[in-house]
Amino acid sequence: MPDKSRKAARELETQSAKDRQYQKFVEKARELETDESDAAFDAVVNKIAHAPKLTDEQIKELVRRKREQEKR
Repeated sequence: MPDKSRKAARELETQSAKDRQYQKFVEKARELETDESDAAFDAVVNKIAHAPKLTDEQIKELVRRKREQEKR
């Protein structure tokens, strides 16, 4: 029985930590005045879904450019 109660306590603690992290995320999103509407979410998903597929060479070029920018 003690093992079950310890496991339950750990699960509760883990869930509590997840809840706190979620709450921090929501607070930060509101602080940044993000749009929480369904329409905004759908627009972002649509943008991602229809994004062009990059070739390996294009990805390598993007990484190279990013590294150059970070050096500056």
